[in-house]
Amino acid sequence: MDFKRLQTAVDWSVRQLEQPRKQRVDMVRQFVGSHYFKNPADMRVPTNMLELAVTIYVSRLAARSPRVMVSAIDDSMRPFAKNMELALNQIPEEIGLHKVLRRVVLEAIFGIGVVKVGICSGQRSYMGHDVGESFVDVVTLDDYFLDMSAKSRSGIQFEGNDYWLSIDDARAMYEDGSPSEIEPDKHTVTGDQGEARAEGISVDEGADLYSEKVWMRDVWLPGSNQMVTYGVKSRKLFRVVPWDGPEHGPYFTLGFSDVPGNLLPLPPASLWIDLHELANSVFRKLARQADARKTIAAFPGGNDESVEALRKASDGEGIRYSGAKPEMISVGGIDQASLAFFLQTRDMFSYFAGNLDALGGLSPQSETAKQDQLISDAANARLDYWISENTYFVESVFKSLAWYEWTDPMRTRTIQKPVEGSDIVLRREWSKETREGDFLDYNIKLDAYSLQADTPALKLQKIGMALERFVFPAMEMIQQQGGSIDFKKLLELVGKLGNVEEIKEIVVFGGPQQQSRPMGGSPQPSFKPSHTTRTYERVNRPGATRSGKDDVMSRLLLGGNVQSSEAATVGRPIS
Repeated sequence: MDFKRLQTAVDWSVRQLEQPRKQRVDMVRQFVGSHYFKNPADMRVPTNMLELAVTIYVSRLAARSPRVMVSAIDDSMRPFAKNMELALNQIPEEIGLHKVLRRVVLEAIFGIGVVKVGICSGQRSYMGHDVGESFVDVVTLDDYFLDMSAKSRSGIQFEGNDYWLSIDDARAMYEDGSPSEIEPDKHTVTGDQGEARAEGISVDEGADLYSEKVWMRDVWLPGSNQMVTYGVKSRKLFRVVPWDGPEHGPYFTLGFSDVPGNLLPLPPASLWIDLHELANSVFRKLARQADARKTIAAFPGGNDESVEALRKASDGEGIRYSGAKPEMISVGGIDQASLAFFLQTRDMFSYFAGNLDALGGLSPQSETAKQDQLISDAANARLDYWISENTYFVESVFKSLAWYEWTDPMRTRTIQKPVEGSDIVLRREWSKETREGDFLDYNIKLDAYSLQADTPALKLQKIGMALERFVFPAMEMIQQQGGSIDFKKLLELVGKLGNVEEIKEIVVFGGPQQQSRPMGGSPQPSFKPSHTTRTYERVNRPGATRSGKDDVMSRLLLGGNVQSSEAATVGRPIS
């Protein structure tokens, strides 16, 4: 390894990332608005559309901790695959993977999402991780770098990240000389090339540290399969170790839009920021116009005593007044065309962000619920693509964690394995001695549904929809095959998920009752005939949706004519 040449190449790539890092910091300032810590946005952000879009997408892409499904190539190893699945699904809770994935998605929206996956080996803890513990650490664009001369990730010659390490850990890592040669670095919130960093929004330079630190840099070399560590400021080589991890390496990246012929993805926030800033600029102008509006009373001349008496009089008080009645004059106010333009800009932001009104459930999109469902499904086209990219990313990270778990000779886990068809749960040990086969004998797939939000209210809605669509229409055939609905269990579930436990006390189940029989007739059927007729009637109400109201208001502001029903939706007189 040519250490000096490696440093030169890394410095060049870091300089190429100066502009993307600066743009990311500028977008983060808009994201936090003008009331966040010391160095937020320079101007007020009254309509923070960027934060709205980011929050919606993060909640849809990384709502919960992931789970994996493990299968074996050989059917005889299926019990061992189940044991491996139970053991691996303990990892997310232990390392807080849910919070990590939310931060990665957030970073991917503003630039590129990067994580560093590994296991803390050796004799001491490292970067807050205990010995023998697997970890997934977020690497921000301020700290991440890669070979910018490559055309794709498969062609990079190096990849790495910067980080701060305690002086004791840094000296223990130093292999080329005496540990006393290592001096702490002055803490800074600017990059290696003097560029601004995101943490500079909330903190200043010259932090008073409790424990002194050293600014370190890890560089992974795929060609020679080595991990090189050296000081960012001191330029001293600390160590070179062979890479003994998964073939992919320690770094995993997440991006949502590839750019032809370029290495870095296109951040979604860079597509939204212009409309966000335009909308806020127009809204600030409207606010100034509204603040400047005033209404005053104008009097004709030669009536000073009456004017003074009127000025001093309180509400409801009688005064002697002579002369002409004062005239009310209004000046200033919001420009109608500017307000209409702001409403259009807001709708354009929702359009280019993938229909936020539908994704976030912000407002009705049509006059009927069925149409709203169809629009929401169509709006998920972009979201579905992002979900597929995120699923592949999380699955790759999980496979790396599984590899560390499998190859760790000291790792022992206790799993609880339920016995199918009973309430019995067996406790088993999962370790090197109980594992069977090789790591490549198992297929690890991410359960994509595990990432989606699954609140009690959403579960209750899914249960109701399943009963309405599939169970009740086929109830006659279900009964013919000996099936039935346990309404007692159903009501218990409804009470639990709907937070109405009192329903179990309201509906009381006794013993089986005889079916009521009419005089001289046969028992009444337990269910209605399966063939029923439903009539759907669609009623159009112009202006019922937010976009409809905005359209009506825009026409009113611009002097257009509207129908009486439309004017009623916005509470304005008819033009």
